[in-house]
Amino acid sequence: MKSYTIQLLEMVKESKRAISYEGAAKKLKASNPQLKDTSNNTLVTKKVLEMLVERGQLKKNKTGNFKF
Repeated sequence: MKSYTIQLLEMVKESKRAISYEGAAKKLKASNPQLKDTSNNTLVTKKVLEMLVERGQLKKNKTGNFKF
């Protein structure tokens, strides 16, 4: 779980635009083929990104997308 969190944080940092949690979940799945493409994984990705917002490591804009 920790490595996925780090990957998500790096993904948002490297993105030039704010990224949605669905987009982040797709990119995470692409870089980790062992992950299954399920709604549960997408929901967990959203929760991890929101946790990073609470910690102050990411920001969330009005449309609900995440940025660094």
